[in-house]
Amino acid sequence: MRRRLRPIAGVAIALLGLGAAGFWLRGRMPRLRALVRLPQADRAPTPSTGADAPQSPPGAVTPRGEITIDPRRQQVIGVRTVTARKTTLAPTTRTVGIVRYAETRLADVNVKLEGWIRDLFVDYTGQAVAKGQPLFTLYSPDLLATEQEYLLALTARDRLRESQIPDARERADELVASARRRLALWDLSEEQLRELDETRDAQTAVTFRSPASGVVVEKTAIQGLHVAAGQTLYKIADLSVVWVEADVYESELPLVRPGARAVVTFEAYPGERFTGRVVYVYPYVDEKTRTNKVRFELRNPGGRLKPGLFATVEITAPGAVAVAVPADAVLDSGTEQIVFVAKGDGYFEPRPVKVGRRAGDQVQIVAGLEEGEQVAAGAAFFLDSESQLRASLRGWKAPAAAAGPATGAQLDIALRTVPDPPRVGENQLEAIVRDAGGRPVDGAEVTVELYMPAMPTMNMPAMRSEAKLLPAGGGAYRGPAQVLMAGRWDATVTVTRGGRRLGSRQLPVVAR
Repeated sequence: MRRRLRPIAGVAIALLGLGAAGFWLRGRMPRLRALVRLPQADRAPTPSTGADAPQSPPGAVTPRGEITIDPRRQQVIGVRTVTARKTTLAPTTRTVGIVRYAETRLADVNVKLEGWIRDLFVDYTGQAVAKGQPLFTLYSPDLLATEQEYLLALTARDRLRESQIPDARERADELVASARRRLALWDLSEEQLRELDETRDAQTAVTFRSPASGVVVEKTAIQGLHVAAGQTLYKIADLSVVWVEADVYESELPLVRPGARAVVTFEAYPGERFTGRVVYVYPYVDEKTRTNKVRFELRNPGGRLKPGLFATVEITAPGAVAVAVPADAVLDSGTEQIVFVAKGDGYFEPRPVKVGRRAGDQVQIVAGLEEGEQVAAGAAFFLDSESQLRASLRGWKAPAAAAGPATGAQLDIALRTVPDPPRVGENQLEAIVRDAGGRPVDGAEVTVELYMPAMPTMNMPAMRSEAKLLPAGGGAYRGPAQVLMAGRWDATVTVTRGGRRLGSRQLPVVAR
């Protein structure tokens, strides 16, 4: 049992160590930045990131340095390298919504005169009705009086047909037309008017019919109800087409356009996909939720999509060709976006980029990265922690014990390696030392110290290597030096004479 527990305990300790290292880094980073403030002349130059790289606002840039991680450690922490490629990005917006009645297919049933409901044929909410189906009968004294006037006008017209007075016949026709028009305006159908013409019998209760097919969604009509002109008695919704209203975040609004196709799914019908289109984007944003309401229209044969159902909506924007990398390759701090560009041999360079559209697990790179360049993906936060630590410790070294007070003279010190860039193992160093007037400085002692700071999250201690260069004439000093591992080293060249320090300079050396 103990043997089985040992690997588990080891993994747990490793995870705790990584977490503690990250906590240590966050807590001490401001202090390290405050401690390591080098004079401007002694600071190592920052590698160029290209003219096209976007610049972050002043004061918002977090210092980062180059890092080196050997392949074994990359595998342990989950770092992989991917290539920035041109691809077609079609961003998909996913949101939720609710099925609503299509307002353009709602019908309000009312009457244009006062009366009392006598018979009720559609008597509950939710009942399906067809266009022309009887809803109720209404007794109205005004309607009954107008019917009787119409019948009297018909009788008078019939009697005056044989009259020899043309004006009398025309007057009778006008009375019939006027009464008939008034009945039609009160919503009596042509069929009901023809029935009056044939029977010549006024109906005390007139039947009113549905103006549309659909489902009763509101009902106030009851038997015996006194009805006023314009009072709503029913609301009928045509459910052959429904709306889905969804909320889209303001950042996703550029992807939503009227006419865009959408795929809608419902928990009530798992595995089924319904196709709709955007018919309207509301002209305002909700101040509390920072969302914009978008309306979709769906056909609803059989009435399966019931108002009130929750829906999941996916909108896919038109595709566009762009340089893209996986989303986990971009480190977004809120004020800047960073990728770590792989330069080979485990060397990674932090570079600011500008991102655009996101589609699935891919992110568009608008500026800062070219097609074909390789970046680190996965565990980017580990790389960023090391990069920030490296930047904070850049240029720091323990003071030399033998160093005496510096003289006021300014030295021009240059350093080169053979090969260039240096490799792991033994390399040749050459330092050129000149005074402020550009004259060679001979007869001095020149030492070069190579220093790489510790990387706590990688469990790597600080490394230091020192070399003494011999004079070669003309201000040149040469000698061998050991480079212990690939990566960036801080090389400090110190020039002394007779135990007195003439000057020093710190330069970056990147071993491959």
